[in-house]
This record gives sequence, C-alpha cells and structure tokens, in this order.
Amino acid sequence: MTPAERPSDVITVIAPTRHRQIVAYTADMGSAANRHFVDGCKLQDESRLDNAAYHFGLAAECAVKHQLQRHHSVLTDHPAYWKHWPDLRPLVLDALSGRSAAPLRGLMQRDNYLQHWSIEMRYATTGTVSPAQTARWRTHADEAMGLML
Repeated sequence: MTPAERPSDVITVIAPTRHRQIVAYTADMGSAANRHFVDGCKLQDESRLDNAAYHFGLAAECAVKHQLQRHHSVLTDHPAYWKHWPDLRPLVLDALSGRSAAPLRGLMQRDNYLQHWSIEMRYATTGTVSPAQTARWRTHADEAMGLML
C-alpha cells in the first residue's frame, strides 16, 4: 500500500528497538481494535480469562482512539493517542466537542467503564481476573467497537 492509498487514520510508525534497529509498522487503531477483540473472545472461550480481559481492554482503547482520529480530528501527536487507560479517559473527554461526540462522551463519562482495567495487568498473577470482570470488559469493548460502525 502506498502512502497515497493509505486511509487517513492509518500511520506508519518508525521506532528504535533496544538493539538499535529501526522497526517500521503501520498503526491502524481500527484494525488493532478488531484484532484484540477477536483474540479476547478466543481466549475467553478457552477460559484464559487474564489474557482475554487484557485484550478486551486493548480493543476498547483502540476503538476509542480510532473514533478520536476518524471523527474528532485527533492526530497521532495528541497526548491521548498513545496513552492507556485510565490515563486515556480524561484526555479523551478533553478532546471531544460537539453533538457528534455524544456517544463516545457517554462511554467515557460512565464511572464503571473499564473500571479496574489497566495496561499493567499484563504482569498480574494468573487467575487474578474473574469471569465477571472479563465479561464486563468484553461488554465495554463491544460498546466501543460498536461506535466504529
């Protein structure tokens, strides 16, 4: 895909690695949201709840960032673009304006939205996440994914 063919919400990121090699990849929040949601569902089906819950949170984050970029003119240099929950929430709310932001604002204003989810959970002891938490975060991811339609 050439830069001219790439959708406006897809960027190429060039990042140094710890071995000083340059790695280029395409950041596509919509695609990432879908991938993380599907992975979360498969892991939940296999009763691998800790990893399922982690992927549902990432799916929700990516779906929110997709909305910010596609519908609210938030560019990749905006502080919200690379933040994780819960630090992402206030930045999203600050970036939203107008009537078209109402659905996303509604999610972000809910006190229980992604409550207790954190990117750091990837280091937690296996068995930390309950089936109820996993189901709740799956619902939250599904709600955010629905806004991408």
